[in-house]
Amino acid sequence: MLTVTDFCLEADYTQISKILTFIKDSRSYPIFMDQAVVNFFQLLVHAGAIPGQDFSCDAEQQAYRLNERCHRLLQTAYPDISWADVLGDPQAGNKDRIHKLHQQLGCCFIDELIPLVQQRFATLPESQAAGYLQALLAGVESATNIVLHPLLQSALSLAEQTRLEWLLRQEVTTVPINLCLQDLLQTAGTIGVDYEVHADEIWLTEAGRQKLALIWHGDYEIYTVEHS
Repeated sequence: MLTVTDFCLEADYTQISKILTFIKDSRSYPIFMDQAVVNFFQLLVHAGAIPGQDFSCDAEQQAYRLNERCHRLLQTAYPDISWADVLGDPQAGNKDRIHKLHQQLGCCFIDELIPLVQQRFATLPESQAAGYLQALLAGVESATNIVLHPLLQSALSLAEQTRLEWLLRQEVTTVPINLCLQDLLQTAGTIGVDYEVHADEIWLTEAGRQKLALIWHGDYEIYTVEHS
């Protein structure tokens, strides 16, 4: 992925008309060949978005990606523009992917997971909470392309949202990976015989391994066991 960085020129309303026309009419155009895209990224920075964190470019797909915070920042900075009409619902793709995953799993995985993550967020010590959240959110997104952050954020109070953002920016020293995987397997409808929790590891049957692969990818050694 090619990250967009260091756009610092101030954008104003004189640039917006061309940018909006470009976004609406030329989404398939090679994005790195038009000044309107550079202007748009300058607009994002001016609104307070952080390159590489809130927005980025995918050179392979010839596309730009914005998170939900970008939408909020743009609407606050330029309230006369209906950014939802221009950019679309930032959660539309998420909702579709969640629906398909729930059908595949046969259970409401995300609906069950968010309250459990919220509980862990409230009870784990900060060092473990940071590792738990970062491993779980990144692993689920890697496996499913579902972004959990806005879903979790919407379930939290303003004070909790501030703590969440702080935890997601911390350098991770401790990852309670067994707890993370146990929560994922439980909410994905994995039956008890398909996984065993031990002191330092989780053992999975082949069915359990396949279920985990649908919902989480990460750097963790899985032990496969067979039950007679």
